[in-house]
Amino acid sequence: MQIKVFPSEVSVDLTKLQAEIREGMPEGAAVVKVQEEPIAFGLTALIITISMVEKDGLTEEVEKAITLTANVGEIQTVAVSRC
Repeated sequence: MQIKVFPSEVSVDLTKLQAEIREGMPEGAAVVKVQEEPIAFGLTALIITISMVEKDGLTEEVEKAITLTANVGEIQTVAVSRC
C-alpha cells in the first residue's frame, strides 16, 4: 500500500513525522519505505510504502492511524496491491 501524507504545515519536522507514523502502525502493518516528494511553496509530502498482512479492515485501520498522527494535514491513498 502506498499513501501520500501531507504535513499540516511547511515547518513540520519530516523525520519526526516519519518516526511517529512508524510507531503508530496497527498490528499487521509496517512501514517499509518512505520517500519525500516536493509539492509547492516549500511543502514536502511523504510517500509511505506499507506492507500489510491480509486482514479485513486493516487498510482502514492504517489510514485512520496515519490521519490521527500529530502534524498530519491530509492523506491520499495512492495504491493498494498484493505482492
